[in-house]
This record gives sequence, structure tokens and C-alpha cells, in this order.
Amino acid sequence: MIKRSLMTALVTFFIAVEPTHAYGNGYQVELEAGGLLQSRNLMQSPNSASAAMQIGNRFSLKKIQGSGPSPYLRISAAYTWNEKHRVHFLYAPLKIVGNKRIDNNISFQQTIFQADGQVRALYRFDSYRVGYRYKLYDSDPWQFWIGATIKLRDANVALSQGLARANRANTGPVPLLSAYLRKSISPKWSVILDAEGLASPQGRALDAAAKLRYEFQNGSGVSVGYRTLEGGADNKKIYTFAWIHYGLIAFDYRF
Repeated sequence: MIKRSLMTALVTFFIAVEPTHAYGNGYQVELEAGGLLQSRNLMQSPNSASAAMQIGNRFSLKKIQGSGPSPYLRISAAYTWNEKHRVHFLYAPLKIVGNKRIDNNISFQQTIFQADGQVRALYRFDSYRVGYRYKLYDSDPWQFWIGATIKLRDANVALSQGLARANRANTGPVPLLSAYLRKSISPKWSVILDAEGLASPQGRALDAAAKLRYEFQNGSGVSVGYRTLEGGADNKKIYTFAWIHYGLIAFDYRF
């Protein structure tokens, strides 16, 4: 009787609780926050092969600012229809500030920052994105979406030391490919890989997250995981490559 009662309770539970859904029809908003670390952040402006050989022309923002951690916040909104189509919007600001006494002169934007002096460095890389995804595969427990995104970057690097100040701003659109892979591991838990990126001879961009998500009864959920942001550009005007690591917690709400 006890075994029969337990089996009946388990069957009732799994029937009553619907499995997780990657993208349910309707609207979704998500708030993601946490802390970030930078493992690489190199900068040179202007960029040339001869200038790169000179000490101080290509410098590390990480050495000035430190690795971190720094807080961050991202906000996204999306709409899904016909269980196959989804448009999404993202606002992802990124700002790191720090200061340190430098050992060598730094030449940046035709401005010299003197060795043995304190330098303050700002790294800002705000991202605005709009994208579309299509559900390519759906067979329990797997679901796979692909799509494309247009990212508008609003970036700026600034150094200051006393009266010496220089900055390099860069704003422009970047096309990205995107993919979303989810595996359901229980009626309420799922593992998610969410990535956007593209590479070319002039540079590359990658924004990818691995998350473990728990879904509430109303379809909303909470996730924890890891995100990485890597990329940069190498052209006649600028050399810049950064690699950022995020520890994240995210709350999403569907309606």
C-alpha cells in the first residue's frame, strides 16, 4: 500500500507539473545582475605596426584598473508568437573604472601620460541589441533556436592624469549570429546555452552564457550561471581586445 501510494503521488506530480518551456508564447522581461572580472583588456590608438613596437603605445587597461570584481546589470525584453518566432531587445551597459601608478609612459591619442604618476582609466562598452530567432528543432528534452542580431555599440576609453586627458569613443552597428540551446533535465529545471557572435579579419565579438534555470508555476523563472564577453578590433585606427567574465543571477517574468 505504501509503495502504491508513493507511485501514485509521483505519477500525479509529473502529470500535474508541465515541463519547462524555452520560449513560451507572449511577452518576457529579464533582469540579469552580478559581478564581472576582466582577464584581458588591451588598447592602442592610433594603431600602426611601428607604433606597436614602442613601449607604452599598446597598454593594458586591466593593469591600470585591476581585474575586479565590478557590478553589472543587463535588461532584456522579448515577444514570442506561434511557438516558433521570437524578437528580443537588450540593453547591456558595461563600465569599469580604476586608477594606478604606471611604470612606463603611455601614449594614447597623441597624449603622453608620464611614468611614476597616477593614471585614471575608464572603459565603457554599452550595447543595444535587437534580434530575431526561429525555432529550428523541438523534441523533448532538446530545443534549438537560431537567428541574427544587430548590435549598436557605444564604447569609450578615457585616460586622465592631472591636466593630461584623452579619450577614444567608438559608436556603430555590428551584425551578429545567435543561437539558443536548451535541455530539460526535470519538469522544473533546464540547462541553457545562449550565444551571439561573429568574426571577421578586422575583429570579432562573442557574448555567450551557460545557465541553470528553475521555472515557477506561472512560467517565470530564475537562473544562475556564467557569461563571457570577448572580442575587439584591429584596424588602421585602433587596436582593442577585451575578455570579460561574469557570474550571473537572472530573473525572468512572462505575461
